[in-house]
Amino acid sequence: MTVSDDAFVGQIITPLRRYIPVGWFDWEPYGKRPKSWWPDLLMFLAFVALAFSVSYPSWVVRLDVVVRMWAVNANDLEWLTAVAKGGAEFGQARTVATVTLLIAIWCALRSRSIRPLLMYVISFITLATILGLKHMLGRPLSQHPYKLQEVSPEGPMLFTYHPEGGGGIPDATAFPSGHAVNSILLFGLIVMLIGGVIPAWARWTLLIAPPVIVFTSQVYLGQHWLSDEPAGFLLGLIIIRSAKRVPWHTIPLGPLSVFDPATRRTILISVLLILGVMLTPTLHLIPALISTAVLPTLGLIWLWLSTKAKKHREALEAAAAEAEEVPGPEEDPEIPSQPSDSHPKA
Repeated sequence: MTVSDDAFVGQIITPLRRYIPVGWFDWEPYGKRPKSWWPDLLMFLAFVALAFSVSYPSWVVRLDVVVRMWAVNANDLEWLTAVAKGGAEFGQARTVATVTLLIAIWCALRSRSIRPLLMYVISFITLATILGLKHMLGRPLSQHPYKLQEVSPEGPMLFTYHPEGGGGIPDATAFPSGHAVNSILLFGLIVMLIGGVIPAWARWTLLIAPPVIVFTSQVYLGQHWLSDEPAGFLLGLIIIRSAKRVPWHTIPLGPLSVFDPATRRTILISVLLILGVMLTPTLHLIPALISTAVLPTLGLIWLWLSTKAKKHREALEAAAAEAEEVPGPEEDPEIPSQPSDSHPKA
């Protein structure tokens, strides 16, 4: 099926096709499916053990405080601080998630399929679960170490909620590190999206460098306690391994099959809905609740209208095919003229 280009697509998308491998029409996520659940179970148990170790004044909590106070005294080089802030962006959702979405759009346009976008959305939504987990565990942030000592002398432990964060501390969502989760999950998604068309060294760089950079940057800047980082890495690995288990290129789409193959209009509408989902967590409570209700409703309406339109097209095509197969009524044979019985008078 060929989708006609409008002026904008002709100017923007068509020139980019020279950089897309020729013949890459059937998108398939890169990477082998994990064979065993044992690593996932062990990583989950390690996360639980780490969470337990920061739920009381353990040696891990004391180590977190020592490292954090070292970071307070170490941040005296402006250029190094600037470099660390840039490195922390490798775990910033608004930055890396946007890049990942652009790559998913690229794959969707090339393969004319919503499957790359579907993989992105379902895997990205798990980050909302992480945000809820951070609020539930309630560990004070590390940006206010001196104020924390006033309200929690035993250290930054889980379930340490205080009024208004306690002593001017605005929130209690430190554990686990969302930046650490992002550096594993989002760069892992990038490799799943385009890993088949980039060299091996680039794949390994995307998988290893961002977590290392985020870990060192955040610890140096004091944006997280030391133990927040490995906790985020463990959850990120569990999520990306779960995403690899799904055969995204062959999984039945169900009602969404109405969008397959996908036109550029379908991809555009899908991206707009995805952007709405991504912006929802940044809104205040009431707008966020409204967005949470409106976006799924719009998506369901779009699905219903598309399904109805497809059934109408199929009915018209079936009627046209039936009209071509059934022969029309045969014309009556020409009746020859009979001579008149009357004879002319002599």
